[in-house]
Amino acid sequence: MFKKMPIRLRLTAMMVLLLIVCCVGLTIILNLSAGIMATKIDAVALSPAISTDNNHTIFDNIETPLSPSMMTTQSVEAQQARTEFRLESIVYLLLIIVSGGLLTYYVSGKVLKPLDTLNNQIKNRTVHNLAETMDIPPTNDEIAELTYSFNEMTDKLNDAFMMQSRFTANAAHELRTPLAVLKTKVDVFKKKNVHSTDEYDALITVFEKQIQRLSELVIALLEMTNMNDEVEHEPIYLKAVLLEMVAELSPIADEKGVQLYLDCDDSVVYGNPNLLYRTFYNLVENGIKYNVAGGNVKIEVKSNDKQIVIAIKDSGIGIPNELKKTIFEPFYRVDISRSRETGGVGLGLSIVQSILKKHNGMITVTDNENGGTRFELTFCKTK
Repeated sequence: MFKKMPIRLRLTAMMVLLLIVCCVGLTIILNLSAGIMATKIDAVALSPAISTDNNHTIFDNIETPLSPSMMTTQSVEAQQARTEFRLESIVYLLLIIVSGGLLTYYVSGKVLKPLDTLNNQIKNRTVHNLAETMDIPPTNDEIAELTYSFNEMTDKLNDAFMMQSRFTANAAHELRTPLAVLKTKVDVFKKKNVHSTDEYDALITVFEKQIQRLSELVIALLEMTNMNDEVEHEPIYLKAVLLEMVAELSPIADEKGVQLYLDCDDSVVYGNPNLLYRTFYNLVENGIKYNVAGGNVKIEVKSNDKQIVIAIKDSGIGIPNELKKTIFEPFYRVDISRSRETGGVGLGLSIVQSILKKHNGMITVTDNENGGTRFELTFCKTK
């Protein structure tokens, strides 16, 4: 039951319990001390005289011995005083406990007011106002830190929702385009009753092209989904993998008029060789596709005691700075018109990032010093 109480009531209850323990203890000690002191005073007051070494008797603050009736009266008055002291101490004890509890409840309400305000703001948050930033209290305490953390969390959630929204819109667009082409071709084809062989061949060619595009899209989406599966961690000799990849892409590079260069040491990473091959292939293929005639793509692998760095640099069209953060989103295209010409469904870089995350790797994109784009992949040297 205590755990289900609001923080304000719990804090007040704990403070009241603490006050009860302290006040009861202090009252008991004071009463005991007062009783001992009163007993000593009574003993001194009832003593008729004190003997000295010269056989003389002197009285302590009294000139004549006390009579029995006077002694009885003084004893009764002392007992009444003790009783009154005990009663007054109990009254003050209750007064302090009640006052302390009320004061604690009031002060805790003031202290916890920013937390209550934060709670109300959180309750009013929806998908539509996640981008709004809450004001951080100027108290520089745990509540201010909690507000800051909540703002960071809502920013990340808002980015995730926006990315999901763009993903849905782009996926719908990518699926709708080939389907719209197919529907248009079929509608035009149905308007004529008689068709030549060439018209049938043209229709089949369109169907093949658009079905191939849909198939590539579905395969890419399935690959992204399968990124959640665990990957094996076997040693991969980068030089062998990259040499195989360069040999496979050389015909495409020659057709484009792009030179491929490889500078690789004997570095070894651990992971799935097929997935990493797909990562390197996608990045180098993009460097070839979006390059210029007579350009080049350079692959450099350097390592030290802590990490392995793979740099893939091209002399192509480059990527604007404002778009570098979004190129890894699914279906994102820097240049839609050129992307349509070169093929692909816009999922290559998204898959690359997913694969690297599975291998505890990191990818960054910057401008190449001589024009074009530089992708840098970093792997930690841990098995």
